Amino acid sequence: MTTMNKSNQDTESKKWLNFILNLDKRIVYVFMFFAVCLPFFLNPVVDIKSTPRVQSAFDLVEEAAKNHKAIMIGFDYDPSTLAELQPMAVAFLRHAFSKNVPVVGINFLPNGTSLAASTMDQIAKEYGKKNGEDYVFMGYLPQPTLVLLNLGEDIRKSYKVDYRGIKVDDIPLLKNIQNYNDFHLVICISGTRMPSSYIVYGVNRYNFNYVAGVTAVSATEYYPFLQSGQMKGLLAGMKSAAEYESMAGRLGDGMRGMASQTWGHITIIIFIIIGNILYYARKRMDVK
Repeated sequence: MTTMNKSNQDTESKKWLNFILNLDKRIVYVFMFFAVCLPFFLNPVVDIKSTPRVQSAFDLVEEAAKNHKAIMIGFDYDPSTLAELQPMAVAFLRHAFSKNVPVVGINFLPNGTSLAASTMDQIAKEYGKKNGEDYVFMGYLPQPTLVLLNLGEDIRKSYKVDYRGIKVDDIPLLKNIQNYNDFHLVICISGTRMPSSYIVYGVNRYNFNYVAGVTAVSATEYYPFLQSGQMKGLLAGMKSAAEYESMAGRLGDGMRGMASQTWGHITIIIFIIIGNILYYARKRMDVK
C-alpha cells in the first residue's frame, strides 16, 4: 500500500512538472509586461544613493537661488533620446522654478526645438511662471560654435528674437542678462557631442559653471572633463535623473523608470531561479 501511494504521488508530481514545463512560453512576456509597466502607475520609490557629480549639479542650482541669478539650459536632445534625457530636463526645471530661479533655454538641435518649448511651458505652468519674466526659450539656431562664442560677449549678437518672435530687448528677463557672467550655471542636456562643444568654445574661454546631462552609454566620454574641473557636475542616464528628483523632493519619470527597470530585472531573476529548479527536478524525475 505504501509503495502504491508513493507511486501515485510520483505520478502526480510528474503530471504537475509536465504541466509547468509545457506552459506557453509567452506567459513570461506577460509577467515582464506588467513588471515594466506597473511602476508608471503605482509610482514606487527606489532607494538610490546620491553620487557627488549629481549632488554638485543640484547644489549649483541651489546656489543660483541664493544668489538670485539665472541659469541657462541647452535642450539639445530629440525624441530618439527622450526617455533618458527628458526626465533630467524636467527635474532641472522643477527644481529651478520651485526656487524661483529664472531659466533661459536654448537649442541647437532642430528636431528637439518644439519638444524643448513645450517642456518649458508645461513645467512653468505647474509653478505659475510667466514667459518672458520667469523663463524664456530662445529657440533653435544653427552654427553652435559661433553662438557659444557670441554668448561669451553678448547674447544679442546671436539672438535678436526669442522662439515666439518677441524682440530680445522687449523681454523683461533678458534686460539684465548680457553674457555667461550673468548666469550662475549653464547646463547642456544632450545625446550628441554637443556637451564637448560647450567646453571647447565656452568653458575654456569664459570659465563659467557648467553641468552636462548625457545618455548613460556616452557618460565615460565626459568623466575626464569632470575630473579636470571643466565640468562641475554630470548627470548620466535615467539613474542620475532619479537621483536628482530624489534630492529635489519631486519624483517623476526618472524614478518611475528606475523602478520599472528594477522590477523587470527582479522578474528575470525569479524566472531564472524557477527555470533552474525545474531543470534539476526534471532530471531527478526523468521527465521528458
